[in-house]
Amino acid sequence: MQKNKTISPLRLVLAFLKIGLTAYGVAILQQMRATILGNRWLSPEKFEEGLAMVQLYPGPIMFDLGTYSAYEICGFTCAALAMFSFLLPSYLLMVALSYVYFKFGNVSWIHPLFLALEAMVVGVITHIFIDFVKKYALSWQGILISTLSFALMILQVSAILIIFLAALLSMLIITKIKNPRKNVKAFETSSHTGNLEKIGFGATALVFVGLIILTIISPKGSSAALTTSMFKIGAVAFGNAFTIMPLMQQEVVSIHHWLTLKQFSDGIALGQITPGPFLITAVFIGYKVSGIPGSALAAFAIFFPSFFYTLIATLTYSKIRNNMYVKKAIKGILSAFTGMLLYVLISIGKFSLRNPVAIIWALWAFVAVRFLKLNLLWVFLIGMIFSIIFYI
Repeated sequence: MQKNKTISPLRLVLAFLKIGLTAYGVAILQQMRATILGNRWLSPEKFEEGLAMVQLYPGPIMFDLGTYSAYEICGFTCAALAMFSFLLPSYLLMVALSYVYFKFGNVSWIHPLFLALEAMVVGVITHIFIDFVKKYALSWQGILISTLSFALMILQVSAILIIFLAALLSMLIITKIKNPRKNVKAFETSSHTGNLEKIGFGATALVFVGLIILTIISPKGSSAALTTSMFKIGAVAFGNAFTIMPLMQQEVVSIHHWLTLKQFSDGIALGQITPGPFLITAVFIGYKVSGIPGSALAAFAIFFPSFFYTLIATLTYSKIRNNMYVKKAIKGILSAFTGMLLYVLISIGKFSLRNPVAIIWALWAFVAVRFLKLNLLWVFLIGMIFSIIFYI
């Protein structure tokens, strides 16, 4: 199926800009699903195949899923512009917060916002988890894989190892795969092979190789060190904030001494109330090292590897996606994701739902998203406004 010519790149960019305004943690998945599937830009099957694919290599999963989706919808240029617009709101907000922090050094006002956001994210994740259970954890194979994945997460087994084990197990035990629904009228893409696409891929590959060479050479200077440090983190950062945080702390606090441990912790807190992936904390670090130029350099260096990996993975995956064993592996990975999502839900809920007010915020977000069908932008804005009022 060829790409649909009526999808305006501007429309896609504006859609991802809107997602970037409400992209808090795992709640990004709900907003991305609602936007892409609601506009019928991709079929549910293709979107969820992408969700399984992006868990196989380093990078923030939701950023990678956005890159995959934008590329499949209308090609390389769309993907580049869409992901720039996706990160722009969180980048600008983090720059502003960094300026306030390093000028005044007081972030006590963040606490009530952080508590409300964390609680509302629990409600949104619950909504997503229920949908995934209905689709991937009702058969005995799905229940087995999701349960084993949940148990392995409790045992602190690497998430990437769990994904590979789930793929292998599903190829062995899943015997039947349903064909995609024939009546789904979604705008799909099969290839993007124009000259502009080739130039874009070539330039991206050259930049990636150049950054690797720069990392090996390790030139002196704060900007070069910042670039190579953020690039290394982005190139190997599997998983979520809990797995990335130690690597980032080692580079920033222990090796380069750009931040004190307290400043690093405050930067993490600022990142939590900022829409966007956890790696947006790199902007805070870059701002401390060399102001606004450093913040832009850090953001580019830490997210660029994920963008490059996703383009390569998407091109490779498109050639094997119809293989029966690949389909079984994808289904197994999504079943594993269901169990891993339950672990995330319990982990966040254990720390976030410590008082009746937090429980109310979680219930509000769950009801608003699942039953009232409210956009996440309004759900979070209402919660943050009331949190500030209560704090004052």
